[in-house]
Amino acid sequence: MKIYDWPTGPYPARVRIALAEKNLRSRVQFVTVDLYKGEHKQPNFLAKNYSGTLPVLELDDGTFIGECTAITEYLDALDGAPTLTGRTPREKGVIHMMSKRAEIELLDAISVYFHHATPGLGPHVEIYQNAEWGAVSAIRPSGGCTTSTAF
Repeated sequence: MKIYDWPTGPYPARVRIALAEKNLRSRVQFVTVDLYKGEHKQPNFLAKNYSGTLPVLELDDGTFIGECTAITEYLDALDGAPTLTGRTPREKGVIHMMSKRAEIELLDAISVYFHHATPGLGPHVEIYQNAEWGAVSAIRPSGGCTTSTAF
C-alpha cells in the first residue's frame, strides 16, 4: 500500500496516527506530495484523487481511497484490533459523529484560515484568497477555540 501525503498536514497526520495505533506503518510506503510546488493540483495526482486533497491511500490492486476518515476505516478493518472506528453500531455512530465534528469545527476552520488569512502554500498554489473569509474562520464561535490559538 502507498500513502500519498504531506508530512506536516493535519489530515495526513490522522492517518499516520491510525497506522501507528494499528501497528501497520511497516506495510505502507509514504509518497510525499509537495503542496508548495502544487503537485496535488497536477493531472497525475488528480487522476488519483480528483479533489486534489491529501491523504490518499493506494491499494496494491490500484484502488485509490481518499479522505482520512475513509482511509482510517479501511485500515481499521484490516485486522480488527485495536478497533479505532467502533465495534458496535452505537460505537461506530458516535465515533463517526465525533470525527466529523473535529473536521467541521476545528480542522476545516484551520484549513480556511491557513489558505485565506496567511500566505498559505504560496502564490503559485494560492491563486484565490479571501482574507475576510480567513478572518471569519479565526473567530469562529463554535467550541470556544479560535484557529489562531490552535497554531
